[in-house]
Amino acid sequence: MITGMSEMNRRDFGVAAAMFAVGQTAMQPGPGYGVLTSSVTPPMPRMGMKLPNGTERRGVLAGLLQTGEGVSVHESRIPAGTPKGTAYTIQHSEVLVVVEGTLGFQHDGLEARAVTGSVIFVAYGTNHLVWNEGDGDARYFSVEMSGDTKKGRG
Repeated sequence: MITGMSEMNRRDFGVAAAMFAVGQTAMQPGPGYGVLTSSVTPPMPRMGMKLPNGTERRGVLAGLLQTGEGVSVHESRIPAGTPKGTAYTIQHSEVLVVVEGTLGFQHDGLEARAVTGSVIFVAYGTNHLVWNEGDGDARYFSVEMSGDTKKGRG
């Protein structure tokens, strides 16, 4: 028996299998990924990828809308105390929904604060940065649309 598997029931196994399947699609959409149809993505127990700066990210959904525009959704977690990164420019539009903690948001020479329940919109071509500005973990969902999303940036 694999270590830790003794506590996994059928439901946990199903969620893990769904996470693997959806995560594979979301993290590697690439050119030619499929047109999305109506569906429900089940809750996933863990983050998928740990980045060098300590933040974590998991792909949730990626594909094409019926209109041909690319869309990608991921969840990110920034632990408290993570150093502020460097601003970067995106070639897609993005909506961030803060589900836990407080994010700092820098864009167009301005800074703002986004608390749990806040929604951040990042317009195509915006040079920006988000960081954890609170004492606890910050967690948010990102919905990326059009632009380079179609090219597999996901």
